[in-house]
Amino acid sequence: MGEERNPGRILQIGFYAGLLLVFLGVLEPLRGSLSVLFGSALIAGVTFKYRDPQYEYYLIAAALVFIGVLTLLMRYYFSGIDVETALLSSWGILILAYPIGWFFILVLLFVRLFWMKKI
Repeated sequence: MGEERNPGRILQIGFYAGLLLVFLGVLEPLRGSLSVLFGSALIAGVTFKYRDPQYEYYLIAAALVFIGVLTLLMRYYFSGIDVETALLSSWGILILAYPIGWFFILVLLFVRLFWMKKI
């Protein structure tokens, strides 16, 4: 009845749920991109709320994933799966933000696991 909330435990649950979404989203690149987007937003939100030492980096990674996923979905909406459409090839540069953001989350995870002592 008189349970106290442990902010560290909530941080761990939110962080691991976000990581699960990020890693499950990689299995399907187009439809799973929304899972990666929500997972990175969850990780960024939880680390921001509890003022994790690396929360700025998670916010940057979530912004990169957001830009990349938005560009990916816009390209899919306008051209479908067909690569030979009339859209400019410069759209591909904006889509690169998605894998760069995902890779940045992966690097931050390894930093947290091997160089930081605790979450």
